[in-house]
Amino acid sequence: MKRFVSTLLALAMLASLAACGEGGLSLKPEGEKKDGEVITPEDGVALGYEGDTLRTAFFDMTVENPRTSETYNGLTAEEGYQFLAADLTLYNHTGVTQPMFDTDFEVVWDLDDDDAWAWPECYEEEGAGGEMEYSVKSEDQIPVEFELGIHKTQTGVLLFQVPEDCKDFYIAYYEVFMPEEEGGEPDYGDSFFVRFSA
Repeated sequence: MKRFVSTLLALAMLASLAACGEGGLSLKPEGEKKDGEVITPEDGVALGYEGDTLRTAFFDMTVENPRTSETYNGLTAEEGYQFLAADLTLYNHTGVTQPMFDTDFEVVWDLDDDDAWAWPECYEEEGAGGEMEYSVKSEDQIPVEFELGIHKTQTGVLLFQVPEDCKDFYIAYYEVFMPEEEGGEPDYGDSFFVRFSA
């Protein structure tokens, strides 16, 4: 159920972002970043590149070492696709434990196409009670679901399947503040994009 809710939220956010401006969302850095500087949002959007650290309301995120291949740790990509793997480092700079999901992160390869994105690879199986259960396909991936403790760091690989002819990507994260009352509407915060070639 959480994955389904995450799906709806991400689709809504992508649709709203793609509608910004005449040619879709334009992500241009506002200025030069000094080494070691943390990137924070301006006008609701933060853009960084490979190796940059972006600060969300919940954690700092750094994407490094993006690479593509037809196979990954014994897995083979579907026909017409390739694997995109990137190392992710998260650091909880807040004073509370943050619940995390792999679906907090997605890859986008065309901001003008509502279907040009994917979530991290995982296995989906129906549990004994009929609920869907999710698990990673490779041991080095970030967990499907985990808790990021106060001032703790989590590292792992984000693994996606992307079209075999794509070379330029964004890894995206959107702040979503869930309502305290059950059934309430979520609030959207800032959007974070890491741009790179692989």
